[in-house]
Amino acid sequence: VQSPCRHLFCRVCILRYSRALGQNCPTCNQHLNPSHLTRPAKFFLATLNSIPLLCPSEGCNDWVRFDSFREHCLNHYHEKESQEEQNSSEQNIDDYLPVNKGGRPRQHLLSLTRRAQKHRLRDLKNQVKAFAEKEEGGDVKSVCLTLFLLALRAGNEHKQADELEAMMQGNAKKHITHNM
Repeated sequence: VQSPCRHLFCRVCILRYSRALGQNCPTCNQHLNPSHLTRPAKFFLATLNSIPLLCPSEGCNDWVRFDSFREHCLNHYHEKESQEEQNSSEQNIDDYLPVNKGGRPRQHLLSLTRRAQKHRLRDLKNQVKAFAEKEEGGDVKSVCLTLFLLALRAGNEHKQADELEAMMQGNAKKHITHNM
């Protein structure tokens, strides 16, 4: 969701944050009424959903858009489940989903060729820069940190996201205090 001050958050996380720590934006500390949260800009959602991920299923080398990745992995899960019904109770769908814990996604990322990485990163960098110029007044760092926070939250890495947010707020407070 997007706050009135145009910062992006996971809906569950920002609602939990506002209940626990008050109705202020974690990024800029402006008043934040949860009823004024809106859907992010279509450009941001389109950029996020267009990120291609390499399917971690053995034998499948498909690149799948982020917005259809879960469905693609579920198809592999159901195919494997029907082939190996006796093992289905042990099989877990989480084995297929991207989790930032140093497992399969990291191995697949490392297996990409440098040229493919550079090409994808260049495109992503240009998309982030365009979004930052259009939506955040050119603040690329803020957009990148927000994307990183969203990725952590999406992977249920809430502790790391909370620590990053606290660190970001600490730096913002130091910066404000230093400039006064």
